[in-house]
Amino acid sequence: MNHPEVIVCVGGGGVGKTTASAAIALSLANSGRRVLIVSIDPARRLADAMGVELGTQARALSLDSGSGQLYGLMPNPDDALRTFVEFLFEEEPAAVERLLQNRLYQVLEAAVPGIHELAAISLTWRAIVEHEVDAVVIDTAPSRNAVDFISYPKSLAKLLGGRAVGWMAAIGKRTSIVSPDDRMGRVEQLLVRALGPVARDVAGLFAEMARVRKRFILLNEHTSKLLLRPETRYFLVASSTAAARDDVGYLIKKLGKLDMTPQAILLNSAFVPEREWAHVLEAASVTTAAIDEVLSTLTLDREARQRATARFTKDFSKRYPNLPQVLLPFVEAVEPRSIVHALAQYLDFPALVASR
Repeated sequence: MNHPEVIVCVGGGGVGKTTASAAIALSLANSGRRVLIVSIDPARRLADAMGVELGTQARALSLDSGSGQLYGLMPNPDDALRTFVEFLFEEEPAAVERLLQNRLYQVLEAAVPGIHELAAISLTWRAIVEHEVDAVVIDTAPSRNAVDFISYPKSLAKLLGGRAVGWMAAIGKRTSIVSPDDRMGRVEQLLVRALGPVARDVAGLFAEMARVRKRFILLNEHTSKLLLRPETRYFLVASSTAAARDDVGYLIKKLGKLDMTPQAILLNSAFVPEREWAHVLEAASVTTAAIDEVLSTLTLDREARQRATARFTKDFSKRYPNLPQVLLPFVEAVEPRSIVHALAQYLDFPALVASR
């Protein structure tokens, strides 16, 4: 099958990355595309932004207009790995039960950094196949390490394709794993003695993974291509703060090490759109002290935002002269879903993608 268009939004915390990601996905779907939006953010903000319950299975979401389709996927960190394992071993039900009882697997499920991201991005491929989407928007975790997951699938494909996995799996099939005997080679016996009581769990885990190694390698190769192929577009989401500016610089360097070039900087809440109601109040022949105070506060806020935006756009232009900047408005709304829909109407994302 053909790979869908992939858009990845990265940025620090509190810059509106999830809102921007949701608006991008909604804008693409409103233009007639079949779109999947995925959040690998453990904070699970996407559900609030879309105003629906989201989980490990992709579900259809409502659109503003158009003939497209929008699906949302937000794996829960508490069950993402288990869901992924059940998907991976769907033709090996007995192996799933053994794996879930494996103590080493239980440690991985509970504590290893990156497991949630790995499971989430792998489940993304399942949703792509099931719903035949032609565009995917990925909302990453709000962290400087948010792009680390990009290299996980490729690294795992290499690891599982190596000789060590087959060798460990062979050890796991031996009935004498707890007490090495003459049937084992010298190195195998030394390894079992070194691992001690956990030898059975380590070897057992590899033995079970060997059953689905080809499928796992293929799945990781697919997801690696999704994230690292030249057509994949990375957008940096920032706000007019010093911390967000520093995050942009750091993430550009991280992406550069992966041979990926950002598509643009999305500067969130960069300006305040025209307020028609404010103009009506300003032109009114009768006013009150309270109304005047509100209008004055709004004017000061708009001017401060304009100064900050001008300062940061100038700085970004100097540092990254070839990187376009897209200024997103400050949307006045309390309910997150209404912000997403308002921003999607403002943001002509299909045209932005086509221009690059």
